[in-house]
Amino acid sequence: MTEKEDEIEWGPEIDSQFIRQASWTEMFRNQIYRRINLLNAKKILDVGCGTGVITREIREKCSAKITAIDIEPDMIKLAKERVSNVDFIVENVENLSAKKESFDIVFFHYVMLWIENPELAVKEMARVCKNKGYVVALAEPDYGGWVEYPDLNLGKKHIEYLQREGADPCIGRKIQALFESAGLETEISIIAQTWDKESLRDNIEEEWRRVLEADLISDDEFNQRLKLEKESIAKNQRLIFIPVFTAIGRKR
Repeated sequence: MTEKEDEIEWGPEIDSQFIRQASWTEMFRNQIYRRINLLNAKKILDVGCGTGVITREIREKCSAKITAIDIEPDMIKLAKERVSNVDFIVENVENLSAKKESFDIVFFHYVMLWIENPELAVKEMARVCKNKGYVVALAEPDYGGWVEYPDLNLGKKHIEYLQREGADPCIGRKIQALFESAGLETEISIIAQTWDKESLRDNIEEEWRRVLEADLISDDEFNQRLKLEKESIAKNQRLIFIPVFTAIGRKR
């Protein structure tokens, strides 16, 4: 497989996942944008921008100078194709190149669970944030609080997958402590994210496919789980709840 062919296969898959995640938290992001007066921001840092899904949203909502970073060069390449008038940089949030007090607002969304040293990362974000500025976790999930009925072990399989990949599936509950340790006056909220019938129909196969592709279940188990899922969803008996944390941290 050539590099170009690999990019074509990999890009749409990960981009689709980012779009799905963004759709789950859109209403709460808009509330946060109003709370922190996004329209008046002059300089913004988007951490872990991925393919630029949230970056584009921020770009459309304000006239600030935006810098977006991600540790993966391929992510930055895709983001540049999606969003114009943004400075995209390949960079590790644990070692930011920006000078202290450079940004009015620092954002991240579904990022902290993948960070190797989250305490250092938040301290770096606080360092480059201006006094009285904001460091904002737009959404960080907590898979340790996953509730599902009937219990088909989807949540447990996702936790197993995330831990194997080096992620922290319970990062959501730690956000307040991380922010306060970095000198941020912090207010958290918890999104009660329960999938409705339409969301279950649209997303459940993809959620199980991720487990299958991680070799955590067999093809037969995958087909069996999908059959049970469709039966439960059709009867309006399926429930999945995942707590998602948001945090607004103001630099003291």
